Amino acid sequence: MIALLLANAMPAIAQEAAGAEVSGDIIVTANKREQTLLEVPSSVLVIDGEALRERGVKTFIDMAQQTPGVIVSTSLVGGPTVQNFTIRGIGFDDFRPNGNPSAAVHFDGIYQGSGALIGGQMFDVQRVEILKGPQGTLYGRNTTAGAVNVISNKPSDKTEGFATLDYSSFKTVRGEAAVNVPLADTVALRVSGLYDRTDGYLTLLGANGAGGNTALPGVIPGNTDPGRDDKTAHSEFYGARALLSVGMGTGTEVLLNLHGFKDHGGQAQGQPTNGSAPPYSYYGNIDPSRSRKNAGGSITLQQDIGDDILLTVLGGYEWMKSQFSWDDGSTARTFDIDYRDKVQQGSIEARLQNREQGDINWTVGGAWFKDKIRLFSTLDGSDTFRTVFEANYLQQRQSFAGFADVDFKVAPRVRLDLGVRVSHEKNQFSGYTHDLNPYGVSIGSLVFALPAEFDNTLSETSPSGRATATYELSDSARIYASVGRGFRAGGFDGSTIWSTPEADAFKSERVWAYEGGVKFMPANGPVQFEVAGFYYDFSNIQASSYRTYDGATTSVRTNVGKSRNYGGEANFTVRPVRPMTMTFGVALLDTKITQIDAITAAEQARLGNDLPFAPKMTLNGSVRYEFVLSDRMTLTPQVDARYVDSYYGDLDNTAPVGDFALVNARIDLKIDDRWMVAGFVRNIADVDYTTGGSATQAFSGTPRTWGVSLGARF
Repeated sequence: MIALLLANAMPAIAQEAAGAEVSGDIIVTANKREQTLLEVPSSVLVIDGEALRERGVKTFIDMAQQTPGVIVSTSLVGGPTVQNFTIRGIGFDDFRPNGNPSAAVHFDGIYQGSGALIGGQMFDVQRVEILKGPQGTLYGRNTTAGAVNVISNKPSDKTEGFATLDYSSFKTVRGEAAVNVPLADTVALRVSGLYDRTDGYLTLLGANGAGGNTALPGVIPGNTDPGRDDKTAHSEFYGARALLSVGMGTGTEVLLNLHGFKDHGGQAQGQPTNGSAPPYSYYGNIDPSRSRKNAGGSITLQQDIGDDILLTVLGGYEWMKSQFSWDDGSTARTFDIDYRDKVQQGSIEARLQNREQGDINWTVGGAWFKDKIRLFSTLDGSDTFRTVFEANYLQQRQSFAGFADVDFKVAPRVRLDLGVRVSHEKNQFSGYTHDLNPYGVSIGSLVFALPAEFDNTLSETSPSGRATATYELSDSARIYASVGRGFRAGGFDGSTIWSTPEADAFKSERVWAYEGGVKFMPANGPVQFEVAGFYYDFSNIQASSYRTYDGATTSVRTNVGKSRNYGGEANFTVRPVRPMTMTFGVALLDTKITQIDAITAAEQARLGNDLPFAPKMTLNGSVRYEFVLSDRMTLTPQVDARYVDSYYGDLDNTAPVGDFALVNARIDLKIDDRWMVAGFVRNIADVDYTTGGSATQAFSGTPRTWGVSLGARF
C-alpha cells in the first residue's frame, strides 16, 4: 500500500490552501523581498497555513514529515517545543540553549538565536518557507544547513476570524483561534491564540526495584521510586499573539508584534534501545517535568523613500525562563539533572532595497544581535559518585554584520545574483562546576578535575556569500547554478564542564556549497516540477569528541573534522483532472566523513562514517480530491505519506534508526466555505519509529492517532 502511494502521489515544493489553484505565482520572501517561487534561484519549500492545519502539523517535526530532504529531531532535553533541524545532512545535535542551530529560524523576520525559542509560535501561520542550503548573504550566521521563515497572518482591513477545535487520541485537545479587526482606515489589530494539551503516549514504569537503594546507608538518603505514571509525557501549552498594524497602504507602515507562551508538563524521555522496557515506556527513579515561559515583541517599520526605494527596519526582543528535570536513563543516581535556564536576546536589522522588480535589483543592510544565556543545573550523582554537583554558566554573545546583494540582467534571458556578507562575533563564556559534597563522602574529585572555573572569550570575523546564474528557458521555466559559502558561529560547550580546559572555545563551521537546478512552473499548469542537485564541502564540524586535558580524557564539544555531502531532490505537482491534486517529492543524499581529528581509536573509526540524521533517501507525497456535493458543500478526502530510509543518530554510527513509512488520511466536509467538520487518522499502520536519541535511548514517534476537527470562519 505504501509503495503504491509513493509511486502515485507525494508533497510538492509548494502546497497552497485547500481548493486553491496550484500556481507558479506563489509569492515568497526567501530573498527578503516579494518574489514568485519561480524567480527564486534556489530550492525553497513553501507550505501554507491552511495546509499545515489540514495535515495536523503542530510542530516542526510534523512539518518535516511533509518535506523531503529535511529531518527534524527531538532534543535530548527540552520538551516538544525544542527541535533540531538537519537539512541535506547538516544539522545540530546540542541540547543546551547556548548552542548555535545550523538552520536560522525566523518568526516574522526576527532571528531566533537559540533552539529553545523556535517552537512556541506555530499558530495562526500564513506560511512556512524552508530555504535549503547555506544562506550566507541575507541571513548570515548559523545558516550552514539553511533558513526557515515562519510568517504569521498579518492584520488586514477586513473584520474576519477563524476558530478550530481538535480532539484526538490520548485525550489530546487543541484549540486555535484568531480575530482581525480594522480600527481605522489604515489601522488594524489581529489577535490569535492556541491551547494544546495531551496525556501523551509514554509510560514511566518506576525505579524497577532500585527504590530505597543507597551507596552508604545512614549517610546518603535512599533512592526514590516515583512509581508507574501512564501520563509521564503529559503537557499543556498556551500561546498568544497580538499584531497591530499602523499605516497600512501608506508610505509609512509600522507593525507591532507582542507574543508569548507557557508550556508545562512532563519531560518526554528516551526509551532504552536494548529492549529492556516495552514500547513507549521506560524505567526511571524520577518523574521528569518541565516548565517554560516566554515573552517577546518586535517592531517592523517599512518606509518608502521616494518612489523606488524601501527602507525596512526590524527590532526584536525575546525572553524565556525554563526548568527541566531529566532522568539519565538508569534507575541509579548517576547524572539525574535539574536544569534551570534563562535566555534573553535582542536584535536589529535595517536594509535598503529597490521596491519594484526590474533589470537591476539590490539590497544593502546591516544587522546587530545580542543575547545573554544563563545555564544553571544540579546533577544528582548520589549513587555513583556519592555527591551532588552544581554547574552555573553564563554566555553572552554579540554580533554585527553588513551585507549587500544585487541581481541584474547580463543578457535578455540571463541574470546574475551576487551577494556578500561580513559578520563579526564576540562570545564570552564564564562560570564554574563545583562538587557540593553534601554528604561529606564524595569521590567526585577522584574522577573529575573539580572545581572547574573559567572565563573565556571568542572573537571571530566570518565572510560569507553567494553567486548565482539563472537562465530563463521560457516564461515558466528556468535553470540556475550557484556557489555559496555559509558558516555556523563558534562557541562553547554548554553541557557540564568537568575540567577547566573543557570550556575552551571551538571555531565556526564552514560550508562551501555548489548547486544547480531547473524549475518548471506554468501558472495553473497540469504539471509543475523542480529538480536540484548539490555538492557540499563541510569543514570544522562541531560535535562531541574526546580530548585529553592534564592527563585525563573527557568528552567535549569541539571541531571534529570534515565531510562531503552530495545529492539531489525532485518535487512534482500533478493535476490529472481539475478536482485532483497529486504531489511527489524525493531527496537522495550521500554523506561521508573525510577527515577526523581524534585521539582515540574509536573516534578514528569515524573516518568514512555517515553524518547523523542523514538518510540516503526520503520520499513524501499526497493525493487529494475535491467532490462538489452541492453549491454549498464540498467533501475532500486526502492521503499523505512519507518514507525515511535508515540513518544514524550519531557520528560514531552506533545509534541506528531503522527505515520507516508513515501514512496519514483525512476527510473534510466544508459548508459555505465557512463551516468545517473533519475526521483524521495519522500513522495509519501504527508504525513504531524514532525521531532522535542516542546509542542507549531513542525518542519514539507518535503512534496511531484518531481524531475529529471542527472549524468555523467569519
